[in-house]
Amino acid sequence: MWGEIWNCPEIKKNGRNGQSQNGVDIYGIPKGEVEYFGIQCKGKDEYIDKQFTEEEIIAEIEKAKSFNPALKKLYFATTALKDVKVETFVRNKNVENIKNNLFEVHLFSWEDIVELIDENRITHDWYLNSQKFKLNKEAKITFGNDSNLEECTSIFLKPLNKSVYRMGAKDSNSSNSIFDYSFDAKKYSSGLNIETYLNLSFFSVIIKLHNTGTDAIEDFKILLDFEGDIQEISETNECGSIALKAIHSKLHLDHRNKQVGIIPQKSVLVSDDTFYSDEIFIKPAHNTNEVIVKWRLLSKDFKNQGELFININIEIETVEKEVNVPNSYETPYAYGEIEDFIVPMSYLE
Repeated sequence: MWGEIWNCPEIKKNGRNGQSQNGVDIYGIPKGEVEYFGIQCKGKDEYIDKQFTEEEIIAEIEKAKSFNPALKKLYFATTALKDVKVETFVRNKNVENIKNNLFEVHLFSWEDIVELIDENRITHDWYLNSQKFKLNKEAKITFGNDSNLEECTSIFLKPLNKSVYRMGAKDSNSSNSIFDYSFDAKKYSSGLNIETYLNLSFFSVIIKLHNTGTDAIEDFKILLDFEGDIQEISETNECGSIALKAIHSKLHLDHRNKQVGIIPQKSVLVSDDTFYSDEIFIKPAHNTNEVIVKWRLLSKDFKNQGELFININIEIETVEKEVNVPNSYETPYAYGEIEDFIVPMSYLE
């Protein structure tokens, strides 16, 4: 591609694998120039959104100072997505090098490279192995309702403790609500409790990918970043059980960073075909009303990104439960802390 941009048929790779390359993978003299330009290529693992570090950039610039003869410009070309912080750092290093009479430093991230491919016909036709000039890969990502907006409900419990004086009683509590919301995981896992319990504090969404282009999308995956006050992300809202329903995709959950990776079982999506993810269950904080989902589609030779929005309707149910107290002067009623709303499945029937 840079051979076409520079009009330099003599552009070539520097040395061979295993040899010291002095920070330069590809080099050439652009038409009209008398000094070499160099390119340092950096492949990055996009599943974990890996970017350049400042230390890496400094190290590669130092190596390139030893390239012989001296460079006029050094380009970083990377599969990593654009990042404002990295671009700012490279611009500052470029100004610093120019002031020190050294080579210029420039950065081209994957989105920049895709634009250059579309702008250079020879490279584009070679890359696609066809005579089509515009890339014919397009995709639309929405929720399962075909919209970029989903309305969801999350229910929490606010217990109202009623103190009941019983002479000689020890502090204890029991629920007299329409259901026993205190879920006993040990009891469930031992097989003593055959009832299935659901945590209604979780809401669920499904991600839909539709191939709107004419070419197949191959080896794709979808990465989601949730922005908002999220407490937990899960494959199920069942308590104490393992969901046996992940049939469309494999979910990689990163609770700490509020990220989800969706890996489909079918790696090729032909034109006009649709992929639906399995349900993704999300538990927000009880005072959260909106979550933004930033998505990225990565595939063999096509990338895209965008945003989805979730409006959350928070419902807080008050349930009275009796608390046995040994003293008659205890406060008759007192609210407890808000907690998850867990019910037996039969409660919903």
